[in-house]
Amino acid sequence: MAEKNKSVEKKERTGLFGYFKETNTELKRVTWPTRKELFRNTGVVLTVVIFSTLAIWGIDTLLSGALTLLLK
Repeated sequence: MAEKNKSVEKKERTGLFGYFKETNTELKRVTWPTRKELFRNTGVVLTVVIFSTLAIWGIDTLLSGALTLLLK
């Protein structure tokens, strides 16, 4: 039984041409977002990035000011 599982686990090497063929097959299975979903998701990502950047900048400014006061 263990030998049967080993043969199933082995993957065949197909070379560069086989790699591109398999990649193309997988890309056909992908569910691509609609234009509306793409713009909405891009907006969410940009909003989170901008918010995170401002939050880190604010925390950095506060900690820098506190450190400056402590070292005086």
